Amino acid sequence: MPVGGFAAPAAEEEEAAAPVKVKTVFTVKLTKYEEKQKVALIKEVKSLLEGMNLVQAKKFVESAPTVVKSDISKDEAEKLKDALSKVGAVIEIE
Repeated sequence: MPVGGFAAPAAEEEEAAAPVKVKTVFTVKLTKYEEKQKVALIKEVKSLLEGMNLVQAKKFVESAPTVVKSDISKDEAEKLKDALSKVGAVIEIE
């Protein structure tokens, strides 16, 4: 029997034994927003992100596309997306 014949089954076993990677950390990005909803979005960003005043929230929204929050759980990412989408933001979760 050829020596290479034994290597292939071992490789298949290793692939089957490797755990499937499940993404547990997400990043929420503000890609764009509706101009008509800008004021409401700025207020929502100010209330959702800690330590941000109104001027900082305005600059943050105007700098879109930008990362809203990174390294967060899926539940938190979904909550942020829902809250910001209601006030005219287009959100991506990566």
